Order: sequence, then structure tokens, then C-alpha cells
Amino acid sequence: MSDMGAHVSPLRILQITDLHLCPQPGDVMGSGINTDDSLQRVLAQVKRQEPHLDRALVTGDLVHDPVPEAYQRASKQLNALPCPVHCLPGNHDDADLMEDTLAGSNLHCGKILSLDDWLVVLLNSAVPEVSHGRLEDTELDLLEESLSRHPARHALICLHHPVIPVGTPWMDRIGLRNADDFWGVIDQHDKVRGVLFGHAHQAVDQTRNGVRLLCAPSTGAQFAPGSQTVRLDDLPPGYRRLDLFPDGRIHTRVEYLPQAPAWRLCGS
Repeated sequence: MSDMGAHVSPLRILQITDLHLCPQPGDVMGSGINTDDSLQRVLAQVKRQEPHLDRALVTGDLVHDPVPEAYQRASKQLNALPCPVHCLPGNHDDADLMEDTLAGSNLHCGKILSLDDWLVVLLNSAVPEVSHGRLEDTELDLLEESLSRHPARHALICLHHPVIPVGTPWMDRIGLRNADDFWGVIDQHDKVRGVLFGHAHQAVDQTRNGVRLLCAPSTGAQFAPGSQTVRLDDLPPGYRRLDLFPDGRIHTRVEYLPQAPAWRLCGS
């Protein structure tokens, strides 16, 4: 834990999400994308373009099918990043298997980070065997307790499922089902500055009551915004970079790979 106020410059945070690594290396998903390869390309660009990172946050769906081999390959790739990496589960993950497989490396599955002037809370919104999300009472209680314990820190909340409609009807049906309960906690704490999520396979940047709501593109394929049914976009894999300032400001930008081959992904 760092002392509050120690950072004059902002904290530099990387968000990557929806890796969807398949059970075997080199497996190509039903629509034709090798997600091991696309993740490798994204991380190579990160290392070229982001010489200084304080933390990386992986907001779920590290694998497409939860088997140890896929998590082991995710661990190997993510360990190449030059900073601690913090992971939370998505609807395709097995939270216990993920934590057991990643333990002992530079990857972490803890829920609370204190980083200078900032508090980062990582929540599990996954519901076994379904695509939509829900925050159990234990997660909501953890959120409330953490925010109440650190009232002076700016807060960044992370989870897998979108907490607001993203404007894509089929995706909005499998977002966070109890978002009202989530906002019931958040609205009581005026130091919450941002919420990070994944699942949508598209860049999202909205604001609700002064809270920045941000989603990174997938390290695989992107879903087309606004579509009624599952449809792929032609945007390449990408990631989001965030600068967290001591006064609570968030500066952020999305980066994509420079070329856009026919990236394809099955499922959500």
C-alpha cells in the first residue's frame, strides 16, 4: 500500500478485457479468430506504446472455456507485462479455478487495491452457467464497506458486466441484472469517480451523475454497436489506458491494433 498523496503524476492504468483464450493453444474459435495470437499482438503493442504502467486490470472472460490449460496460457502472456496484473472473473470464467491457476505469479485476484489517492474495488458479477450478471449481497456489502472505510480516497470500481445500457439491444439484455442495487451503493459515496467493465466487446464512455462509465474493446473481436442481434464489428483488438490523477480526474483513451483483418469471435 502506498501513502496517500505520494503521486504527483497520475497513476497509469491498463484495462484489457474479454481475452477468451480457447482450451488449446492455436485453437480457432467458431468464427475464425485465434485469441492467443490476438492477445499476444495487443500485449506487444502495449509494451511498445506504454513504457510506464502502474497496474493492469483484466475485467473478465480470460478464457472461453474454463480449463486450467487456458488459464495457464493467460498467465504466461499477462506475466510479460511490466507491472502487477489484477484479474476479476467474467461469465465465461470459473472464479475458483482462475484464482487457483493464477496464484503465485505476478497476477492477482484480490478485491481491494489502495493506490496512493485511489481505491480500486474489483467485484465478481458472474452468475454460473448464464451470460447475464448479478452482484450477490456479499459483493454489494464488500463495496459498501470498502467505500465507507476509505472516504477520502477517489474510487474506481471494476466488474465484468455493464452497469448501464450500452445501446446494443441484445447485449443490454445480458448486462448487470441488479444494476439498481449497485447504484444504490454508489450514489451514497461522492468519491466514486469511475466504473470499469467489459463484456460488451466495444469501447464505451458514458457519464452518470459525474461517474465515468468505461468499457475497453476486447483483445479479440468487437461487437457492432446498436445491433439487435449478435453482429461483429470490423474494428481490430484493442485496450484502454487510463490516467488517474490525485484530484480525482480520469483521462483515458482507447488504442486498437493498427490493422483490422477479419477478426471473428463466437459467443459473448
